[in-house]
Amino acid sequence: MRLSKRLPGCFVRLLLSLFLSVFLAGTATALRAETLWDLPSRGAETSVLQVYGGADFVAIAPLLEAYQMQYPSVRLQYSEFGTLELYNRFLQDLPRTPDLVMSSAMDLQFKLVNDGYAQAYSSAQTQALPDWARWRNEIFGITYEPAVMVINSGFLDNETLPSSRAELIDLIRRKGDQVRGRIGTFDIEKVGIGYLVWSHDNLRTASNGRLLESFSLHDAQLFQSSAAMLQQLALGNIVIAYNVLGSYAHAWARQYPVLSVIKPSDYTTVIMRSAFIPAAAANTTDAKRFLDFMLSLQGQQVLADKSSLYPIRDEVSGETSAQGLRLSNNSPLRPIPLGVSLLVQTDAMKRSLILEEWRNAFSR
Repeated sequence: MRLSKRLPGCFVRLLLSLFLSVFLAGTATALRAETLWDLPSRGAETSVLQVYGGADFVAIAPLLEAYQMQYPSVRLQYSEFGTLELYNRFLQDLPRTPDLVMSSAMDLQFKLVNDGYAQAYSSAQTQALPDWARWRNEIFGITYEPAVMVINSGFLDNETLPSSRAELIDLIRRKGDQVRGRIGTFDIEKVGIGYLVWSHDNLRTASNGRLLESFSLHDAQLFQSSAAMLQQLALGNIVIAYNVLGSYAHAWARQYPVLSVIKPSDYTTVIMRSAFIPAAAANTTDAKRFLDFMLSLQGQQVLADKSSLYPIRDEVSGETSAQGLRLSNNSPLRPIPLGVSLLVQTDAMKRSLILEEWRNAFSR
């Protein structure tokens, strides 16, 4: 299903002013196949920029609005997908492509780039990124976000919040009846970012096996978006959410103080949303300008001040910034590197083994 939303400029500005409330109310449903947000130019239209993105529109909207303020003649079409759906749609539509692709599923993004679907681009803004946030001048990190645990603390009866995966497992064991059917995590078979984070952790810690067993024994619910998990958490239908993207968790916790966001003290996995310009993009001029704007200090500060997303540039300050995350977090940060090691996650044999273990756990 393709849903198109043609938005007049005045409505876009109103939407942005009501960003958080719209975000909380409107993005928690199951992911659609595609939602097309059509933002008309502010002046005489001279070009159309087509962007495929895995971020909820209301999270990325402040950046789109700021870009159009600077380039008022550009009509911007933002197609919102789930991360796995975005990857599949890109391949299905070939040889036609959008002008820019953005997603938090780093492994799927990297595979597309490694398979030759991206064009190289170098500018002052891309070169300002640290080496670990770009690869071959073809794919670029645009945000820097932790994967977190979120607890509805209302059910804890003033008990101390778990701070690590081991403490989470112990909490589930002790409160088995209270948490049965009330634990949420990504459905890694259907959600690209869910599979990325789970498979990355699976390679690096023994606790994933114990977590999976605990989730299975306590009838964990599987979700297709962070927003869907957080909505059910705020309603009290679930009380624990695991591996939620920190950007969304932070926004919901500001609105619902009963939600406690926990960066695990044993380690905190960090992912980068990434972007690339397809080799077959029709409008490379605007794609390059938009990429540069996203990576500029101005664009990154928009993310820090007006969006729930975490900017990647170290020069940008704010609570939701890479710098702020490093300074505020007491646990070891474990970023998923943007490089060839991501191909391990997309290896067919490795993927089948991880998914088989997952299916076996939830088929009991």
